[in-house]
Amino acid sequence: MRGGIFTGIIVWLALAIMVGVGMFLVKYKVQALEDELIAKQEQIVRDRGSIRVLEAEWTYLNDPGRLRRLSAQHLGFGPSVPQNVTTLGQLPMRDAAGARVDTPAPPPVPAGKMIRADAAPSLAQPAFERPAGLPVFLARLQRMLLPEAVGATTSYAVPR
Repeated sequence: MRGGIFTGIIVWLALAIMVGVGMFLVKYKVQALEDELIAKQEQIVRDRGSIRVLEAEWTYLNDPGRLRRLSAQHLGFGPSVPQNVTTLGQLPMRDAAGARVDTPAPPPVPAGKMIRADAAPSLAQPAFERPAGLPVFLARLQRMLLPEAVGATTSYAVPR
């Protein structure tokens, strides 16, 4: 009888110690998470302030009057006039090396006439073909399974 009581006391004592240690660990984990939450909230406040400043700068930099003045001052731009408008066929063509290729200019289109889409000069073929099939599937699978390997995610560590 005495051995059973002694074993029961040891089991309950061990259980109480494990629960105490567990509560101690949970308490400090919660405190660490609260500190991290406060740091994130402070970062959000700082970021929102930065966003407001950037929006104000963007509004200033995109002011139409300012842009008009700067374009006239530095680029010599003015209002568009009909003489400045041309067709794609009248632009000088360049080869793959960037050298100018002299092509005869098509005759000007009389005012009021429409150009059919199939009559427009054909553009050069694209420099590459879009990959399809297995390579695309494997790249997407790699991005899903190993995002760190392809740089798809970033770590947001909180400095302490």
